[in-house]
Amino acid sequence: MGQLDSSVVLVALPAMARSFAVRAVDLSPAVTVYVLVQAVLLPVSNWIAERLGARRVFVFALVFFCIASVCCGLSHTFAQFISARVLQGAAAALMIPVARIILLQSTRKEDLISATAISTVPMLVAPTLGPAVGGLITTYASWPWIFFLNIPFGVLAVIAAQRYLPDVPGQPAKTFDGRGFALTAASIVGVLTGLNYMSEATVHWTPAVLLIAGGLVLGVFAVRHLQRHADPIVSLYSIRVRTYSITALSGGALVRMPMRAAAFVLPLLFQFELGYSAFQAGLMLLALNGGDLVLKVITTRTLRRHGFRTVLLASGAAMVVLTAACAWFSVSTPVWLMVVVLAACGMARSLLFTGMSTLSFADVPPAELGSASVLWNMMQQIVNALGVSVAAITLNFVASAFDQPAGYIGHYNCLAALLVTSAIGALALLQFRKLLPDAGAAVSGHRFQQR
Repeated sequence: MGQLDSSVVLVALPAMARSFAVRAVDLSPAVTVYVLVQAVLLPVSNWIAERLGARRVFVFALVFFCIASVCCGLSHTFAQFISARVLQGAAAALMIPVARIILLQSTRKEDLISATAISTVPMLVAPTLGPAVGGLITTYASWPWIFFLNIPFGVLAVIAAQRYLPDVPGQPAKTFDGRGFALTAASIVGVLTGLNYMSEATVHWTPAVLLIAGGLVLGVFAVRHLQRHADPIVSLYSIRVRTYSITALSGGALVRMPMRAAAFVLPLLFQFELGYSAFQAGLMLLALNGGDLVLKVITTRTLRRHGFRTVLLASGAAMVVLTAACAWFSVSTPVWLMVVVLAACGMARSLLFTGMSTLSFADVPPAELGSASVLWNMMQQIVNALGVSVAAITLNFVASAFDQPAGYIGHYNCLAALLVTSAIGALALLQFRKLLPDAGAAVSGHRFQQR
């Protein structure tokens, strides 16, 4: 459900903009606020799960998410919708990381690749079908129904959780690190809110710069506090693990940027420049996510045969190049060629993301898996918001440079956004080169032969 609501909203942005009487590019907060709230509340998810019990927290989050989805669908104003998205993000902040914590703590190291590949399949079904389903609903019904669609899935998820997840009772949790949480949350809010101000059609430079600068300063204080506190809200021990720091933070953050930006830009390009309906745009994105899903069946075998370093370098380079190639889609581009490029891009992403997700936790000690999972999820949400914000900033910058109307979406705007974020993603390859040839060999089973 968390993935579904990230993908269907992107296709429905033009219809929602008309409903709320705003420009489509000004709806980027509908995407960023969802991930912003998740990023802010993620640090407390591990603490709450330990105190109340993972299954209880997971079921509560599922119910809360469904209620928030109903509120989204019933919204009549942009302000109401953003408020409902805040509630959704709060529920997802508990729902998603608690599920990952349960998975990591119950899986042996040697089974981690297979478990990661298997667990990502259902998470890929939603974004694979989401754009097409969202486009179909938006075109032939109305956009609120894309949120009401969560209700039956939520009911089934609650039943499955109650039946199959062990009811492990909560334990007396460590003292809540209120100062660490406040500093971390304020830092994230400052940076992402500042970026959101910069992504609007009419840029508010003063508050944007002040918020970003303040957020970065608070971030420095947050890191210092977390390193010194006896029981921090999030342990930073995993940052010392080489494979984790490269795949979850530095290189992992950079390489995810182009794909997150593309998920925001491509629906706009298809509908505003190529004249597609929301349903047709969703079908085009089906090729992208479908390619990702199809290649999952050989991901484990590929990683075991070639090793993490080789696979991450090759798939990262292919994904960046293919995302940049999407920038040249136009009315004269054959549909079959666009489908091939999107599918190939999805296949490269499949190898890349599964490899990074597995290697991130390969060398993390069991006692640190909870905090490592929370930190990993925080970084994903920050990158999600950052990718959308950078793309929106580029769209508006090009519109201003060519004296186009505020909020204008055209071919050159989308081209620039995809190329800029692809260039950022290419920097990740420098980080992946720092991985040892036998990185994660204990997990992948890959045997590196030094020559």
